[in-house]
Amino acid sequence: MLFNGGLYSQTDNVSLSFGGGLNSLAYELDCYGKKSSDFGFSMKLGYEHFFNPKEGISMGLMLVNFSTSATLNYRQTIDNFVDEDEKKYTQRTYFNELKEVQKQNILIWPAEFVYKIDLSQKLKLNLCGGFFAGFNIKNDFKTQSGKLESRRFYYALNLEIYGDYPQHGLYSESDFNGKYDSKVLFGGIFETDLRYNLSDDLDLKFGFHWLYSFNSQEKESSLNLYNPNDLKYNGVFNSNLTNKVHPFALGFTVGINYRL
Repeated sequence: MLFNGGLYSQTDNVSLSFGGGLNSLAYELDCYGKKSSDFGFSMKLGYEHFFNPKEGISMGLMLVNFSTSATLNYRQTIDNFVDEDEKKYTQRTYFNELKEVQKQNILIWPAEFVYKIDLSQKLKLNLCGGFFAGFNIKNDFKTQSGKLESRRFYYALNLEIYGDYPQHGLYSESDFNGKYDSKVLFGGIFETDLRYNLSDDLDLKFGFHWLYSFNSQEKESSLNLYNPNDLKYNGVFNSNLTNKVHPFALGFTVGINYRL
């Protein structure tokens, strides 16, 4: 450690911080409905090593919670079905304000360059930027409101049939849940925090972070959102409604920093 102006300036720091913000899953629904983003939490255990009084590197582990919802309003049609009497029909599935909530917990390993600015004897500003790898530890969905209704439409008769007959693919339902597969994420991260010196070894820190995944979280799929053959709701990310899902976070943190 070095002695400078009555304060110790060590070359290694460990920190623990908690926060939250707009932690969203960025994707497009086009004409199928609308997407809304929710707030999520984050926590980080970090380590810094400085090569000189100004420059260093930062690594650690960061857990970020993402929450986004899709409210679906559209009609899905699948042609060339044949009924019990050998008559052709089109399977129509109506999504009426069906709200699907997607939740993900991603464990992030960041590697960043750090530049420190001394604002005063007790106040420091750290600017950090770099890249991260992300690993999904939770990735699921659940519907909360609205409903799905499956019907048959006979073009020859200009007739649409509906009712509560699941054995014939005719029914309505609103309660669906499931899990999504995912891939390892790679993205960019920027952090900045203001540190106030409490003692020779301890700082109080207030921070801001931004991160964005360069690659898509989900695998591309050609499946329909609803499969009438087995009455299965696949979920937005497992369907052909969207094929690019990028986690995005913009938030704040509060924590402590300990100088080794």
